[in-house]
Amino acid sequence: MDYRILGPFEAFDGERGLSLGGAKQRAVLALLLLRANEALSRDVIVDELWGENPPQTVGKVLQNCISALRKELPGGTDTLRTVGSGYVLELAPGELDRDRFERGLADGRAALAAGELEDAAQHLTAALRLWRGAPLSDFAYDQFAQDEIARLQELQLAAIEDRIEADLALGHHSEVVPELEALVGRQPVRERLRGQLMLALYRSGRQAEALTAYRDARRTLLGELGIEPSRSVQQLEQAILAQDPALDLEGGRRPQLPTAPAMAPPGRRAAEPLVGRDEELAVLEAGLEDALAGRGRLFVVVGPPGAGKTHLGDEIASRAKARGANILWGRGWDGGGAPAYWPWRQAIGDASSTLPQTDGGDNDQRFRFFEAVTELLRAEAARAPVMLVLDDLQAADEDSLLLLEFVASEVAEMPALILGLAREDTPRLDALARVATRTLQLGS
Repeated sequence: MDYRILGPFEAFDGERGLSLGGAKQRAVLALLLLRANEALSRDVIVDELWGENPPQTVGKVLQNCISALRKELPGGTDTLRTVGSGYVLELAPGELDRDRFERGLADGRAALAAGELEDAAQHLTAALRLWRGAPLSDFAYDQFAQDEIARLQELQLAAIEDRIEADLALGHHSEVVPELEALVGRQPVRERLRGQLMLALYRSGRQAEALTAYRDARRTLLGELGIEPSRSVQQLEQAILAQDPALDLEGGRRPQLPTAPAMAPPGRRAAEPLVGRDEELAVLEAGLEDALAGRGRLFVVVGPPGAGKTHLGDEIASRAKARGANILWGRGWDGGGAPAYWPWRQAIGDASSTLPQTDGGDNDQRFRFFEAVTELLRAEAARAPVMLVLDDLQAADEDSLLLLEFVASEVAEMPALILGLAREDTPRLDALARVATRTLQLGS
């Protein structure tokens, strides 16, 4: 089978295009395809596709859609199986164009990181050729497809940026200038594209235009977002002014441009819909956008037990993962016996074994430990944006809270969103509030 969602929804059995039926039947197949090899109950399918007010005949409509799809799909009931009170679509590796694209993107990024520029360009170009238009374009207004559409659009743009990076390193700077100018016009606050355009213009012997591109980027970012360009873009402008030999291909290294998010699978959704927290979600969503753009943020959420702090963190983490971020989650433990920095060690996982030893009593040791954790987080965020959630801070040791304050002072230059969840009686909340972007207070 060959399923295609990177454009209008299509399915082929060899050379034969499958008839996917009407809008609802196509939506049923698309939903099952997006959650392939996972059993979806009838209630979940109905909720995703019909919402809160399904017709009384919805059960019959769904059954008819499943029956029609089984007649069209090769394998019938073996491909679209009944599991308990739901259905599962069996999908083999490589049958979905989205998966082939993500594989090609991963291969291209690996080759780019290894300096294998020709291979990187070939992998990324081949992956981008799979796109035939807007992803899931048949379902542009269907709620069930929105998260995946947003994720795929971000991945496509990141893949284009990666391919342009390979082209620049191969000396194709003049060729990519028109493409970059068009992309910047469509994505005016995308700093990586801005940096690539500046470099391509400079290498094409157009230094004045490269500096004009920087001024235009700064004016746009200040006007639309109220922020200065990232440090890497500012440093690129200074290098262009100085005609730094490191910007030339003969300089022996690629200049550091703003990086793109790494690929990640879709995030899971919170266990239940989050109700009554629209204002808090809007604030945290804005923080997530900043973090994805390289401007790290710390938010502290405070409230009594049962106020929904963890649920709110779970929802934002799901959205962050859908946007390509890696999720790190640690939790305080008040049952006794937890080692120092337990929430951090949980979040960092196996990488904590590389950190320097500290007994907590030596200030020099503690400072070195804080620096090591910060650099570990910085390195992780350089590979892909990070969302770090530290839950139950009221049960954390005081050194863990001090470490959070320390990291918060360094996070502004990282693509990282940090979320601290705490009760009102947590120590050092006032100190955390001073370094946090914002403290959100949840009622019961």
